[in-house]
Amino acid sequence: MGSDVVMTVMQPDYPFETLAIGDTREVAPGIHWIRMALPFQLNHVNLWLLEDDGGWTVVDTGYNTEDTRAHWKRAIERIVGRQSIRRTIVTHFHPDHLGLAGWFAEEYGTQLWITYAEYLQAHLGTVDSVTHDFNRWAAFFVENGLSEDRAAAYRANKSHLGDIMTPVPARLRRLHDRETFTINGREWQVITGGGHSPEHAALYCPALRVVISGDQVLPRITTNVSLWYIEPEGDPLRAYLRSFDKFYPLPDDVLVLPSHDKPFYGLRNRLDALIAHHDQRCEAAEKACADAKTAVDIIPVLFNRMLDDHQLGFAMGESLAHLNYLVGDGRLERVRDRSNIIRYQRIA
Repeated sequence: MGSDVVMTVMQPDYPFETLAIGDTREVAPGIHWIRMALPFQLNHVNLWLLEDDGGWTVVDTGYNTEDTRAHWKRAIERIVGRQSIRRTIVTHFHPDHLGLAGWFAEEYGTQLWITYAEYLQAHLGTVDSVTHDFNRWAAFFVENGLSEDRAAAYRANKSHLGDIMTPVPARLRRLHDRETFTINGREWQVITGGGHSPEHAALYCPALRVVISGDQVLPRITTNVSLWYIEPEGDPLRAYLRSFDKFYPLPDDVLVLPSHDKPFYGLRNRLDALIAHHDQRCEAAEKACADAKTAVDIIPVLFNRMLDDHQLGFAMGESLAHLNYLVGDGRLERVRDRSNIIRYQRIA
């Protein structure tokens, strides 16, 4: 999911108007854009249907709702007709992307293509596992300055992935970084990256000059990059920014197909803007830590509006990701006070 920080720099070039929910549009030869609804403030996700040599490939499946399934059925009837859907390629495990993979496998007999880390995380997320224990999430947030009341409200707002997704298929075809395969006779390359999720997979087609960027590169909002409680000293923001090294070599006229907002041109400018944005947020966080601060104290530095209980978890994760990045750079130190609360202090 993306965060709600809107960039104030030059906007990307949008060649297409926004689609209505359930509508489709061919944005490149054999590539159809489908826009589906989400039950969050970030109220939509972009999905892709690719012509595939007498059959079709779906890239990302959408959130598990009756409306989304109905929209998919109408789009498939109109575009695919009697041809087969051979595979679903899923960029990462989040429910707006993987949510209907099980339905596609059951309804259309598709094979799931996904990176291994995302596949494992999806299965872990559907049970009370070590990575999705929301009591531990809440305790971690309290340890980082959140009040017990707000932590309880955050916990009450969370649902396990198994409650909101169709069953994750039991088999996969694993995607590997830099591997290539063909869709409709054209070569596509896998580009993996971390930070937003463990092993997010974008897809690049040199012949079409198209990259399906998933959530790794978004044109207007910034991708949510959060620290997880299972890795309290992790550095997801650094992993996220390092992934840009794989996108910079792509042609500057590549058409970017993101998971949110609209297809756009201007990839390198957008990467530059995202780096500048996170640099600014890190500088602001470092300045705020002239006196020791908790992650909760830093949220107003990074976000300029009130946050509901659903958004609070993303904000805590982002705050901690920026603070740990600064620790990794040797600009802040992480300390525990006598109350066992973690604070961050600028190093003189």
